Amino acid sequence: MRHIIIGAATLATLLSAAAPAFAGPGFEPGVYAEIIGGRTSVTSKYAANGDDISLGAGLGYQYTPNFGFEVYTRSLSFIPLVAAVSAPGYYPDQHSGIAAIGTMPLNESFSLLGRAGVGRTTMKANRNTMSDRTDTDAVVGVGVRYAINRNFSLSLEGTYLSKSEVSIYTFGARYQF
Repeated sequence: MRHIIIGAATLATLLSAAAPAFAGPGFEPGVYAEIIGGRTSVTSKYAANGDDISLGAGLGYQYTPNFGFEVYTRSLSFIPLVAAVSAPGYYPDQHSGIAAIGTMPLNESFSLLGRAGVGRTTMKANRNTMSDRTDTDAVVGVGVRYAINRNFSLSLEGTYLSKSEVSIYTFGARYQF
């Protein structure tokens, strides 16, 4: 796993160094901030199996029209099963990470996007006698973005946290400075 992350980071660095040559005439690289809201779902014997609310934020840099990276955080808000008959265990509560964001413009307004990254998921214990822990999760996601203008865009995205087996479906608003 470490070799894959190092290889992806090296490739991203090489592409970003060559990136200004690929940028279109209306593109300006820059920092952006994003807020998101959505639903999460998990299949777990330690948390309720319903959909729960997720809120989050991200801060990133768009190098080219096709590549950027983002540091982000997401709440997962699952309801633990604490009944006497449920087994003691852990459920995902919060996720933060870093991801490479690939974008494929379809026209001046619409783009497809992909996310690949890694993050830390806080795993809460469903018993007071147990300590919380953190897990490292690989993250993948796909979505679509609609650019209202150069600075402001809206997005729909589906993200999957591989180790904790959490699906997150979000609507986001992004402002590029």
